[in-house]
Amino acid sequence: MRFRSLIYSAAFIALSVPGVAFADWSANFDAPADAGSPMRIDLPGDLDVMELTTLGVELDGIDITALLSLDGGDFLYRLVEPLSSGVHVVRLLRISSEGSAEEIGLWSFNIDGNTGETVASGDVATTEPSQSEIAAAESWLRSSSFSADTMTEASNRLFEEDLGPDQPNHTIISGGGDLNGEASSGRLSVTGRANYLVQSDRNLAQTGNAVDLGEYDITAAYTGETISGKAILGHHDIGVNSFLFSNFYRRGASLKVGTSDERVQATTFAFRPMSVAGARDFSGLHDSKDRLEGVTTSFRPFSNDLHGLRITGLYYDGEGDDGGFGVAGGSTGPQGSGYGVIADKGFFGGRLTLRGEYAMSDYDSDGAGALEEDSSGAHSIGVEARPFDSPVFLDKTADIVVGGKYERIDTFFASLANQGIAADHDAYSAYTNIYWGSLSAGLQLLHQTNNVDDLANVPTDRLRSLNFNTSYNFNPQEGSLSFLGTPYINFSGFVSDSDRMDTPAGYIPGDTNSVSDSTTFGFGTSYSSWYWSGSHTVSQYEDHANISSDTVNNLTGFNAGWTVSDRLDLNGGVQVGSFRDEDFATTTYNTNLQLGVSGIVVPDKVTARFDYNLNLAAGSGDTPDRHVVNSEAEWTLFAPQTNRPGLALAVRGSMEDFNGNASAIQDETNYQVFTVFRVRAPLSFSR
Repeated sequence: MRFRSLIYSAAFIALSVPGVAFADWSANFDAPADAGSPMRIDLPGDLDVMELTTLGVELDGIDITALLSLDGGDFLYRLVEPLSSGVHVVRLLRISSEGSAEEIGLWSFNIDGNTGETVASGDVATTEPSQSEIAAAESWLRSSSFSADTMTEASNRLFEEDLGPDQPNHTIISGGGDLNGEASSGRLSVTGRANYLVQSDRNLAQTGNAVDLGEYDITAAYTGETISGKAILGHHDIGVNSFLFSNFYRRGASLKVGTSDERVQATTFAFRPMSVAGARDFSGLHDSKDRLEGVTTSFRPFSNDLHGLRITGLYYDGEGDDGGFGVAGGSTGPQGSGYGVIADKGFFGGRLTLRGEYAMSDYDSDGAGALEEDSSGAHSIGVEARPFDSPVFLDKTADIVVGGKYERIDTFFASLANQGIAADHDAYSAYTNIYWGSLSAGLQLLHQTNNVDDLANVPTDRLRSLNFNTSYNFNPQEGSLSFLGTPYINFSGFVSDSDRMDTPAGYIPGDTNSVSDSTTFGFGTSYSSWYWSGSHTVSQYEDHANISSDTVNNLTGFNAGWTVSDRLDLNGGVQVGSFRDEDFATTTYNTNLQLGVSGIVVPDKVTARFDYNLNLAAGSGDTPDRHVVNSEAEWTLFAPQTNRPGLALAVRGSMEDFNGNASAIQDETNYQVFTVFRVRAPLSFSR
């Protein structure tokens, strides 16, 4: 009969006999010499045989009592197979007649991963780390790094003129920095990124605090042979672009788990619906009534091929901030939920791709307010193809892309995670892009209508547009054409036509019938030490329904820059525009001039910069001329180096002057001059 059965039977008999009791005692543990040697529990020599039959032993949580043998009154365990490297725990237990367990002894020992020998043993509370644990810790240290780019300055305003009643403090400490860190060991890695803000004048501080956290994210990732995972806290997105989620970068938390080949993935997330900065709500999730939660899943049902069919599902539910307003019994903040599915598939090695999406959204713009919840849908299907396999023409490889898309978004479709989505349209579009050497060109056609829900009191308008763009970058010119440098040209524009397809009876607002177009031509070139560029844009608008004025807008710009020497840089630009209202025969002119100078006055010691901006308005819409000057001179006391702060003194000033021309009452000049003490501290540590 097995040993454990014997001692349980004896224990039951002993505990059933009146008057039998067990005294308090302790045992000692002799750890095995190596991974294959036996281990011993040294029991008291005068231990009552009845109590002996009540004892049990566990190794790493597994009952090994049936495998024990008695050796001179002690428990002896001969290993069935060698132990693995690392920490092992042994427990000695007393089993009562009711089946409960009382712990009498708890010990641990460590098997070295290199030698297989026991390197430490004793009570669990005082166990020394094993060699494998030490190696793991050292691995984290060896693969860790930290860097920071920080700048802090103290400025004091010496002179001022006409700054107004809301002028900032005379002395201000401001600045900020970017922090980055990472560490990894084996398949696990941790990365972090953050920036912080310093602003002693709390009226100017972004969060109202003198020192505060800006944006941050902390990511812990595990990459196994079959399973991978990632946990993120801070500012991030979920990596899905759809009707429900688009450009949704917020503070929150997410957990992503999936197979290492990315065939199956699932992400659960929770975000603050609105942008947030500062450390007060560190996770972004302190308020359950101002939170967006959901889950997204993605899987390839047939293969893990990159171009295989992939199906992505998405669900979210949330409530936005009501801005401090509310009604009895509920919030007036927006509330919404939605679900969607996306399917995409590649063919012919990815040269042809198909993508379809369907989404439903329930959205209430005022929560518990008077407005009702709207339930709306959206769907789309798109195709993109590369019909030619990298054709070569005149010794240059070409890439030609053609595509098309149909998209319908219901009239009242909305999402807390895609607040910029344009609802109420039914659109067909087609496009092509061509890349050939230094030439790139694109063309897009669009046909779109509104009132997709056929509302009786809403007109149905139609928009048809054509967009185009092309650019060419020449090679550096040589010989007799070297004066051209390395030139480029670009040409872009659009034409759109908007008209009315159906007007409901009794509709009061005017008709829709207009055409607008815009064309831009740009050119420029660069040389070894200077560059120049220019552009001209003509935009026109014709309203055939005579609801608004016909207009013509011309805008011409020219920019240039010159590196005079390694100590002096010059740059400047001018932009001249005219806006003509054809119906009223009026023309407004506007001129903007910018000049900039930066240079090194004393090498490694003194630098200076000067910027000047001029805005002139004339013609039918005359406004005051505006002159703006900004300048600074900096004296470096100690140049910043990695892990050694740099110190500098500076004088900084700005002036803004308004000239009312015909009306002297509009004349105004204000200026301010500061002294600045600046500390730059680039930090970097790595192992």
